[in-house]
Amino acid sequence: MGVPKTIGTFPATTSRRITKTDRGLVEYSETKVYLQGNQVTGSIGIGNVTIDGKLCTLVDINVNTKNGLSEVTQTFVGGDSGIPEVYEAVAQVAEEPIATHVAFTTGTGIFGTSIIDACGGATTQGTLASAGAVFDADGQFLYFNKQALNNFFGVTSYLTPQVSYKRIYSAGTAPSATVSNLVSHIITSVAGDPPTLPTGRNWMFTALNWKNNGNGSVGQYEITEEYRGSGNSGWNNVIYLTD
Repeated sequence: MGVPKTIGTFPATTSRRITKTDRGLVEYSETKVYLQGNQVTGSIGIGNVTIDGKLCTLVDINVNTKNGLSEVTQTFVGGDSGIPEVYEAVAQVAEEPIATHVAFTTGTGIFGTSIIDACGGATTQGTLASAGAVFDADGQFLYFNKQALNNFFGVTSYLTPQVSYKRIYSAGTAPSATVSNLVSHIITSVAGDPPTLPTGRNWMFTALNWKNNGNGSVGQYEITEEYRGSGNSGWNNVIYLTD
């Protein structure tokens, strides 16, 4: 900051800047020059500036004093939780063990014939038989042998549809511990606009991310919730908790 050639009225506003995001957040910064010792600043965490109808909270103060003048830059961040949310969904395929297929042992209305019947039946390891699916003595599937029909020999997995969903939104506070503790839970009702899953499938809450767009615990939070759709039989509610 240079020495002014002409001293005018103080404080003098030298700059104002407003930055808006596509998710309803506003950042406002204002710089004023005071005679040294006469500078006035707000209090961090207090909302006292309104931009576009949004109350903005003071998140940062920077003071630069030189040559008898003090340059003060204050930054405010605002927004609200009533802005439109952003939803993202991806449908793709994932590889699963063939023995987990919904029609592996029993035919269904969708698939008709079971995979065991389609490959020529089942046999126990060590038994001479023409059946294509080999199981151990405890009933655990092992592999498809060379006698397997319909090109099942060597097949170990299959591709199944997999859907993931994100809900992105803003809020004035970070997610609570109650919400954070739901990660890895089966969720019976997912907020926002999730894709409709086929009958028998359900959602798991897989990740929760947030960042503060201000300073410390004030300002606005951008929160991302991530969910993953199950396979045909749903997430195992013996292994995973349900909300």
